[in-house]
Amino acid sequence: MSSAPSPYSATRPRPQIAINKARLGRLALVVLLLLMASSYVRPAIDWVDARATAGAQHERLTQLQAAERQLKADHARLSSERGALVAARQLGLVHTGERAYVVRGLPKD
Repeated sequence: MSSAPSPYSATRPRPQIAINKARLGRLALVVLLLLMASSYVRPAIDWVDARATAGAQHERLTQLQAAERQLKADHARLSSERGALVAARQLGLVHTGERAYVVRGLPKD
């Protein structure tokens, strides 16, 4: 056998090298796509978290608004002399000179 090189070997690229370049290209494309996709992951997670937080904050706002309405109503009721007198009586307070009586043992009904 002769060890002379074939005339086609110098002009033709090896098929294995072409396959490796194609694999390298596909791998680079996959890595690039993964990097691009990963750049969208954190903003998407933040968006979902923000929506959940916004829902909880809206619920808390509704509770605080209801508490504010109740406090304003209490303020209006207690600002009048009659309302303050009724509230004081409910707390068990008496005017100066009045005698307080405590009745015990009454049924709960």
